[in-house]
Amino acid sequence: MAITRLPIWQQWLIHALVLWLGMELSDALSYRYQVYTEGPYLINPDGSPVTVWQRFMNHNYTQGLWAVLAVGTLLVELNYHLIFRKKSISFFLISTSLGSVGFSVLLTYFKQWKFGGMPNPIGEPTLAVAAYSISYALLRQYIQQRVDQTQQQIQLTHAELHALKAHINPHFFFNTLNTLYGTALLEQAEQTAQSIEQLASIMRYTVDRSRNDLVSVAEELTFINDYVQLQKLRLPVRENIQIQTELIYDEKPTQMAPLLLLPLLENAFKYGIRMDEPCFITLQLSIQQQELELAIENSLFPRRNDQPSLGTGLANTKKRLSLLYPDKHQLSIQSLADRYCVRLHLTLH
Repeated sequence: MAITRLPIWQQWLIHALVLWLGMELSDALSYRYQVYTEGPYLINPDGSPVTVWQRFMNHNYTQGLWAVLAVGTLLVELNYHLIFRKKSISFFLISTSLGSVGFSVLLTYFKQWKFGGMPNPIGEPTLAVAAYSISYALLRQYIQQRVDQTQQQIQLTHAELHALKAHINPHFFFNTLNTLYGTALLEQAEQTAQSIEQLASIMRYTVDRSRNDLVSVAEELTFINDYVQLQKLRLPVRENIQIQTELIYDEKPTQMAPLLLLPLLENAFKYGIRMDEPCFITLQLSIQQQELELAIENSLFPRRNDQPSLGTGLANTKKRLSLLYPDKHQLSIQSLADRYCVRLHLTLH
């Protein structure tokens, strides 16, 4: 909601102006309707009927309606921004009561100055301002919550779209298919068929399951395992490349957001492997009692000039975690002297 980004004083002026216009327009229309249906019922001293313009001038020049609304809406706005949004509800109710009484006293002295006499300072104005202040705060808070929910959903949709575009690097599929082709030339059979099946499974999962809000943990673990196996397949078997994985699952039915962990795995394989240098990747993933514990460590090398930054995938993951699991995750990312460490704790229920 654009108005909420304005300074408080601008919100107050808009509030006062809208309320003033609404009251004057409503009064003018109802007065004209009553005159039309019942005939003139307010008469000037010279015997002429009171016009809409004269009634308007009486409200704002004689009775000072604009000044009354300006002061009243200022109290309501300050009470909402400084008390309701930052203090407890009991504090807000006390502040509303004191503000309403104070406004009524000011209105009483204003009437005495304008019209003489001393009406009761505690009466209808106090109740009206208190009721309006509470209703305004509750209604605005409700609208703000709905707007925030809508904005969160929009952000989540954008994050999901960005994540889908960044999840699987096309070069990964290209390199994997090349490896499968070379394997097929050297040996006819099982390994190639199994690898192709894993690749097809990854492609189906990425296309189909990524549209869902949640998938079963079993499906996600199968996807992660297929992804890791294909990454191992495309890498040569060398002593300088060490990859260790450990997946633990208690097989209790639970669900999680699809493809949530993939950017973390992708970064490990993309930035933690060098063909001509000692390197390693260690993956430990445990899901027990609906608690997910992920630990990924990989070699850390100086980034080459032609190597893209790893910020996009991590940014998407952080955004998805904050939107989907705002109070149920802890993510720690550290760059040490020789390794890159990622730790994630996630409560899935």
